[in-house]
Amino acid sequence: MTQCCNTQKVKRIAITAFIMVVMAFVFCNLFTVQAHAAGLLDETIDTAHEFSRYPIDNYQLDFYVDSSWDWLPWNWMDGIGKTAQYAIYLFTNFLWTLNLYISNAVGYLIQQAYDLDFISSAASEIGKNIQLIAGVSASGFDSTGLFPGMMAIVTLLVGVYCTYAGLIKRETTKAFHAALNFVVVFVVSVGLIAYAPSAITGVNELSSDISNGIVNVSAKILAPDAAGENTGVSAIRDCLFGIQVKQPWLIMQFGDSDVENIGEERVNSLLGTSPDENRGKDREEVVKTELEDYDNGNLTVTEVTSRFGLSVFFLIFNLIVSAFAIMLTGSMLLSQILFIISAMFLPVSLLISMIPAFSGTSRRAVISLFNTIMLRVGTTLLTTFVLVLSSLAYT
Repeated sequence: MTQCCNTQKVKRIAITAFIMVVMAFVFCNLFTVQAHAAGLLDETIDTAHEFSRYPIDNYQLDFYVDSSWDWLPWNWMDGIGKTAQYAIYLFTNFLWTLNLYISNAVGYLIQQAYDLDFISSAASEIGKNIQLIAGVSASGFDSTGLFPGMMAIVTLLVGVYCTYAGLIKRETTKAFHAALNFVVVFVVSVGLIAYAPSAITGVNELSSDISNGIVNVSAKILAPDAAGENTGVSAIRDCLFGIQVKQPWLIMQFGDSDVENIGEERVNSLLGTSPDENRGKDREEVVKTELEDYDNGNLTVTEVTSRFGLSVFFLIFNLIVSAFAIMLTGSMLLSQILFIISAMFLPVSLLISMIPAFSGTSRRAVISLFNTIMLRVGTTLLTTFVLVLSSLAYT
């Protein structure tokens, strides 16, 4: 009976070891595929920014275990256990690598979206199209367009209304307001459309200046020590990188997210060593130093399970942050498209507003146009708010 039980235990151990080896083989293949996919991402090295100071592959998780004596028969069980722990580490590193690529792609997308200001590059064309639709230019009225074709009808309608209100209804105030509205809207409309390219460029530059100012303030809020050195959209990407990559990596590698507490030299030594060069031996030596000199148990079997749980949490957390970031970036791009559409319909609104019954149309159209272009500022504020809340999760 005892021999049968021992046989069952040996079978279970053998099956477990076989499953672990298969899992290790599968995940190694997955990492090979990811290594090829990494070339599709932005891997520019620029020491001026945190997100590009080191290659993204240098942020991989490290794991070290001494297996030099596992070949001895009395250490076989320990060797099987270490194999199981290593399989868990591979799965953890797979989830973390997936998080690295997602975070890098989202950061690159946000940077490109902020840099993509197609209103500035197309301001002249948008203004010319508005002038063509209205039939008004800096040199005067054209032969075609809304204003040359419709002004006679609009003038007739306003004249009929003023005559009816002033002579028949004896409401001279209404008649005066209708005539004054017609003259003011006409003069303002012609002047605005005649210099539409300059007006659109000015409004867009105002929006960009306010948005960039908010971005710089965001850099001071999120990274006060680096304020003045890193401004513009790179500040937002730096903050996002710190939230999604740098701080989680520090926690899983050192058990702390504060570089000063860990030691800047230790962090830079590990990050500055590529896991691929010299067949990974250089990185392994740094990891050994962490274990021998600093007793860093995060890199051994004792913290494998907790690091697996952390990797799952950080992946979910970063997916949520990435979803919000992509939504905000999309709304910023959408605001530029809506601005172009609103600008194209502006001549129609201005022409209609000359009619007394629709006198408020031009005011609402201009306010809507201004609100649309200022949506970029609101998006930047909301992005800052999301980054601040996300950074508080680590403090």
